[in-house]
Amino acid sequence: MKIDFGREICGNLDAAEGREWLVTNGIGGFASGTIAGLLTRRYHGLLVAALKPPQQRTLLLAKLNESVRYGEDYFPLTTDRWQDGILGAQGYRHIERFFLEGTVPVWQFAVGDALIEKRIWMQQGTNTTYIYYQVRRSTQPIMLTLKAMVNYRDYHQETQANGWRMGIESVGQGVSVSAFPEAVPFYLLCRSAKVTAMHDWYYGFDLAAERRRGLNDREDHLHAATFSGDPARRGFADSHCQH
Repeated sequence: MKIDFGREICGNLDAAEGREWLVTNGIGGFASGTIAGLLTRRYHGLLVAALKPPQQRTLLLAKLNESVRYGEDYFPLTTDRWQDGILGAQGYRHIERFFLEGTVPVWQFAVGDALIEKRIWMQQGTNTTYIYYQVRRSTQPIMLTLKAMVNYRDYHQETQANGWRMGIESVGQGVSVSAFPEAVPFYLLCRSAKVTAMHDWYYGFDLAAERRRGLNDREDHLHAATFSGDPARRGFADSHCQH
């Protein structure tokens, strides 16, 4: 079956959040989410690592909150729904197309007269996720900003921050994250962006699919780093996350 959706699906939130994608690394780790970019399950995340393959699946990178400055205009590419039911950023409105290139999910975002493409895949045999951004067309300068939302919990559970303080340190091309002293450190890396280490909890992501299952439907994630740069130059690879 060929997977290729246009605006009739991608621009309809109910349809876009009801369709999910999955990529795996062959050792128990995975990345998954909705076409809309909206978190609806505790199992959604850009890096769920198998820390003791194929076991100990742990959510490390939950999502990237993406936005674009194109000329004088600002466009969110991410979509968030909060515990009170309010939609924050509504980036799904800019998804022109979603399709599978082999097993790789690909999004095309239309912002003004520009077209930005995003791909997500995992490196086989390692707990590494790649998210690659590329400008397909544009007539004005582009600035892409990514806020990396991290966590460190069993993939069956959910997190409430409750004052949790992680260790975030700047390293070459990114940051390292140490959730607590005994935790396995992991890295958020980008080859072509300005990187700023952060420590800012975002509270109350709404997990609608968990609510339908009768489970806890609220989760907090930590904004650990901000990446910003021009993806028109060499492409924009974030995040190369590994443990």
